[in-house]
Amino acid sequence: MSMPSQKPLISLCMIVKNEADNLNQCLKSVRGIADEIIVVDTGSTDSTLQIALSFGAKVVHYTWNGDFAAARNAGLQQAHGQWILILDGDEELDAKSKGELLLCAEHLEYEAFFLRIHNHKGLTAASQTITVNPIIRLFRNRPQYRFSGIIHEQIAETIVKATPKAAMHLSNVVIHHYGYADGVVAKKDKIKRNVELLKEQLKLNPNDPFHHFNMAVEYMRLGEYQPALEHIKRSLNEAPPDTSYVHLLHKYQIRCLAELKDFNAALEACDSGITLHPDYPDLAHIKGVLLFQMGALVEAKTALLQALVIGEAPSGYHTESGFGSYLTFYLLGQLCEEIGDETEACVCYTKAAQLHPEPTPIITRLIRALKCAERENEILGWLHAHLPEYTAAKSGLLLDLLRIERCEEAAKQLMKTTGQSSSNDSLFNPANHPGRSELLLADRLLASLSSSTPYSPAAKRVRLAIPLPRVSD
Repeated sequence: MSMPSQKPLISLCMIVKNEADNLNQCLKSVRGIADEIIVVDTGSTDSTLQIALSFGAKVVHYTWNGDFAAARNAGLQQAHGQWILILDGDEELDAKSKGELLLCAEHLEYEAFFLRIHNHKGLTAASQTITVNPIIRLFRNRPQYRFSGIIHEQIAETIVKATPKAAMHLSNVVIHHYGYADGVVAKKDKIKRNVELLKEQLKLNPNDPFHHFNMAVEYMRLGEYQPALEHIKRSLNEAPPDTSYVHLLHKYQIRCLAELKDFNAALEACDSGITLHPDYPDLAHIKGVLLFQMGALVEAKTALLQALVIGEAPSGYHTESGFGSYLTFYLLGQLCEEIGDETEACVCYTKAAQLHPEPTPIITRLIRALKCAERENEILGWLHAHLPEYTAAKSGLLLDLLRIERCEEAAKQLMKTTGQSSSNDSLFNPANHPGRSELLLADRLLASLSSSTPYSPAAKRVRLAIPLPRVSD
């Protein structure tokens, strides 16, 4: 193993246009990491350039020609570091990953590193992570390593072509990406732009599986699942079995078929994908969702348990956050309530809450399940035993949850042990807790159900109060 005597020089290379809202946060995240910053600007009209210059960046003015790879490569030509780090303006390096990134740069026996891109639903690192995608974002600065593809540009192919035995490593370095947060895609009109560029690419290379894959993704974002499915089939036919995104083709094929209401074909696609990728929990989880929605509860439970046995996806997979982990436990808890096994449901919700970074919604469900199982007197003891850190840090929020669920005795016990005070009138006044009206509505709906319905009262209430989640994007 070759180890340099000092920290290698890292060049951050970016292409930007009108990223004033995000660029400051992005560049702050690489302080102490990037020894030089190369910003290729494709025509900003806001304060993007001023922000870049304030961080000492070298700005390259580039006339946009619809070719992302060409713009990327214009920045690489200006870089002097031993390593190239790629970030976009709507991304930031996780603060806890700085040490590992610097450690990666010490290992010159590798040509490239995959970093873990966390795509967020919101605009901060604390917001929910929707998907995790491993992508090459750190690679050696060599003249022959250049991006290809006018859209969804790639570097891996040229690295392997130039250095057939190139060693690459899957790191745990995290990059937070906010470009597909709610509202951002529409604001930037990304989908329309991407579709037009991909159409041009497919005219030039009609059998390119990667372009068909990306076109399918854009059509799915538009909600046009039939054309998306056609592009998925083309990509599956053309892509070699070991292509890095084949597992995603199988998952997106299932999604399209489910959206088109062809559930039997979707289940067949699940089984085909699971056979080829038995260590990919997303497929087993989605199979469980489909079976649950179809009412095949026993089979759904088997599929969800399979996802939990697999656990979280290996680092080479693009995965949904929580599949094989807290989301699977949560869905299994819902299923257990449906079949009347409240005890197992509570265990599943507890496991989900223990694993979830923001467990309050799951704890709400757990409290409701315990109350519906007529175990209200166990709620505080259960939470103290299994979720002690949450109950200690969130006692005020927990009191609110107990109030909303009308757990009077548990709420009074919590106030006594924590020293909190509140009058009975304010404690249980439905007007003070809007969520209470939703529960009352659920109770009235329950009363209208036939007594012959083959579910326990607790399961029926939960099923009405909280709908089953749909198949994830």
